[in-house]
Amino acid sequence: MTALRVEALEAGYEPGLPIVRGASLSVESNEILAVLGPNGAGKSTLIKAIAGLVPVSAGRVLLHDREITGRAAHRLPHEGLGFVPQTENVFVNLSIDDNLDLAASILKVPKKRRLDKLYALFPDLARQRRLLAGRLSGGQRQMLAVARALVGEPKVLMLDEPSAGLSPKLVGIVFEKLVEVRATGVTIVLVEQNVKAALAIADRAAVLVEGSTRIVGTARELAKDPQVAALYLGHYRGDT
Repeated sequence: MTALRVEALEAGYEPGLPIVRGASLSVESNEILAVLGPNGAGKSTLIKAIAGLVPVSAGRVLLHDREITGRAAHRLPHEGLGFVPQTENVFVNLSIDDNLDLAASILKVPKKRRLDKLYALFPDLARQRRLLAGRLSGGQRQMLAVARALVGEPKVLMLDEPSAGLSPKLVGIVFEKLVEVRATGVTIVLVEQNVKAALAIADRAAVLVEGSTRIVGTARELAKDPQVAALYLGHYRGDT
């Protein structure tokens, strides 16, 4: 079953100046799709448009066959769509517990059941639940951001550059946790510049160039295609 479908989407911050130009993609239930491409390809703008944060001028977005095009961003968690932005994705002056509690309050969901479930999934957060988010390591902060997005129990979770600023070791830890999240039944859309790490956990990948979907294939196919690497993925080499 298709969890998320994007059809000929055009979106941008200024009227008449689209950054996303007719992008299309589909994500099957319970898979990880990596969205890749060179800098300025429109990857982050694409998922922000899906998340209701960038105006859409054409095309449509369907979540489990229900159209959500242009839906207000604050309504989408109730529709089953979670989004983790690259920056400012936690409240640094609040504790881990308060960050999650606040998310549960905003979404009006049962706090204890949801938080107990999340602490079981993120034991590292559970051990430090009274610690201010601003004192967490980059990897721990990213895990808290993911946990906050999961409070609403989304069916589809989108993440914008979750590896940004992290050491290779922390990238591995965060991405291993995303695989665990997928195992709970959550479909994941992952925008990434770290091509090797993204393809290592993804089922399929879509390559965006100049705001359009240029190539879609399995992660294994794209990792082994030297032309794709040379043309669209910078200096990535699948065997390094």
